[in-house]
Amino acid sequence: MLLLFHYLLLRLMKIKYCYCFVLFFISSFSLRAQVDYARAVVKELASKAYAGRGYVFDGDRKAAAFIAKEFKKSGLLPLSDHYYQPFVMPANVFPKDVKITIDGQKLRMGEQVLIEASSPSLKGKFGLTEVMISSDTDALDKLMQNTAFQHKFLVLDERKALETMKADQFRSALLRLAQGGHYRGILVQTKQKLLWRGATSQLNRPIVYVKNNAAVALEGKQINLAIHARFQPDYTTNNVCGMLKGTSASDSTIVITAHYDHVGAIGRHTVFTGANDNASGTALMLYLARYYQQHPPRYNMVFLAFSGEESGLLGSSFFAKNPLIDLKKIKFLLNFDMAGTGDDGIQVVNGTIFKEQFERLTAINTDKKYLPQVKVRGPMNRSDHYPFYEKGVPSFFIYTLGGIDAYHDIYDRYETLPFTRFNEYVRLIIDFISTI
Repeated sequence: MLLLFHYLLLRLMKIKYCYCFVLFFISSFSLRAQVDYARAVVKELASKAYAGRGYVFDGDRKAAAFIAKEFKKSGLLPLSDHYYQPFVMPANVFPKDVKITIDGQKLRMGEQVLIEASSPSLKGKFGLTEVMISSDTDALDKLMQNTAFQHKFLVLDERKALETMKADQFRSALLRLAQGGHYRGILVQTKQKLLWRGATSQLNRPIVYVKNNAAVALEGKQINLAIHARFQPDYTTNNVCGMLKGTSASDSTIVITAHYDHVGAIGRHTVFTGANDNASGTALMLYLARYYQQHPPRYNMVFLAFSGEESGLLGSSFFAKNPLIDLKKIKFLLNFDMAGTGDDGIQVVNGTIFKEQFERLTAINTDKKYLPQVKVRGPMNRSDHYPFYEKGVPSFFIYTLGGIDAYHDIYDRYETLPFTRFNEYVRLIIDFISTI
């Protein structure tokens, strides 16, 4: 009898061991699947084929088609007759490579030189003349009226200008100069990173930024440039929208959002691929859609991929004004941007407003030790949660901290995006959603 007992005990322990091993294997595979899927999505969306997901070479439309295809794979229902919510926006784009040389030295676009995204077309060779500016509007007017600068490029030393004026004053003065005057354009010597942005208008004069570790005398030298810009006043782009129905009878909704657009490309060779901003947030959104297809949620879940964020929250603002769902039924909205790092945790915008939800989120992280920290921040209008927040929708905007510092430049690439804490980030969000 004793021998039989020992035999059964050993069999039970073996079965339990095998069961635990299987659970561990499944869990490990699931964790790998999270980051593997995210990497695959980012690799696709941040490839040069998508032209920086801007409004040239159909970059945004290719990205929207990819997201709609992933929505369909995950069983999401369209919010209307199809997954797209089209809207019209202005966009200034550069369908040809921009070439710039100074005294015969060709400068590498995005690395040594960058044009203002709202620059117009211009081709030719022009002399360079250095000038000083201030925030004084009368002095700016005199400079703009001075006919001695005809057929020349004004050269501004940003470092010197910032000794007498604030950064926002300098930019305002710069844009004012670019709207008029007898000169042909403006060259800014800068020590700052060369960052690009989306442009919804076109200036009268181009602005060229040249990266210098120290200001170099350019007086008397020549700039030779070829800029081909195309202003599109009524460009049609799309939000991509889908939903999963909840298992309960409730019509309450949880909304997951991310913007899929980035700042595009300058011709075929200078592409701002936007791996972290925001192919990574789009990947997180798409992973959650897959997860909740396999684990049906209690409440309805709506997934919104926005275009036009980099041009001024245009896609989310359009949806908030023309909603395809009842905004009053939204229990909570989570907006994800730059989800590809996490070395230093996450930042939660609106955490000071929705304190109860923020405390639940931090309590989960403290208990499970998913991320190094969950930092709190008040309201800010720099991402797609904001048009909904303005309409009374409870919402968080969350982004990861630490890791690479590439942002709006040519270095935000798939190859250098670490996905440091992506698995833990996903588990934290899923656990949090279960408490809503």
